[in-house]
Amino acid sequence: MKVINAVESFVNKQDHKIRSKVRKKAMKNVETNLIFAGRRLNDLDLEEWQHIIAEEEAAIWQKFMKGGIGTVLAIAFFGVP
Repeated sequence: MKVINAVESFVNKQDHKIRSKVRKKAMKNVETNLIFAGRRLNDLDLEEWQHIIAEEEAAIWQKFMKGGIGTVLAIAFFGVP
């Protein structure tokens, strides 16, 4: 639970613009993963879609937190990789 709380507090401190970039990146990743899995977006209901997006967002934030402050600054200036 400490990791989840750390990620949530880190995300809440970020600017809305950065959070929306991460959300868009998570949506792209999920769509790509669905294609590789042989499923379509229409196969998921709204709750499943939101849950999968939330998991992918958490994974992206975890990756950025491991990268350190340099990664966060890079996101702020150059966008989400």
